[in-house]
Amino acid sequence: MIKKEIQIRFNDMDPMRRVNNASYSAYLEVARVAFCENFIEIKTLEDIPFVMVRVEMDLLQSVLPGDKVFVTIWVSKIGNTSWEFSYKIQSANAEITYVRAKSVQVYFNYHLGRKETIPDGFRKILESEFQSI
Repeated sequence: MIKKEIQIRFNDMDPMRRVNNASYSAYLEVARVAFCENFIEIKTLEDIPFVMVRVEMDLLQSVLPGDKVFVTIWVSKIGNTSWEFSYKIQSANAEITYVRAKSVQVYFNYHLGRKETIPDGFRKILESEFQSI
C-alpha cells in the first residue's frame, strides 16, 4: 500500500465550503502518480504502461477546510490485460473515511498504440502491492 498526503487547495473547494466532488478524482490521480514513481521508470509520458478505463467512487463524508487527509492506493485485482486499484481517502488517524474508490487500468503500449498482456515483470510489481481488503 502506498499512502500519500493530499494538500487541500483553495480551488478544491465548492461554494458550500467543502471539497468539490470533482477534486476527489484528482486525489486518486495523486495516488496513481505515487505508484508510478515507486515502481516505474518514466522518462516520457509514453512510458506510463497503462490507460485508465473505469473509475468509481463512494463519497462517504465531505472533506472540509483544515482537514488533513491521505489517499491510500493498493492493487485489489489482477487480470490478463487489466488490474484494479482500490483507494481510500481518510483522515490522518484513519478514523474517518471520506472516500472509497476503485479504478480499472489496462496495460497499454503507447509506443505501439495497443493494449497488451501484462508482462511478467510488471505483474510481479502488481502482485507485490496486492491486498484483498
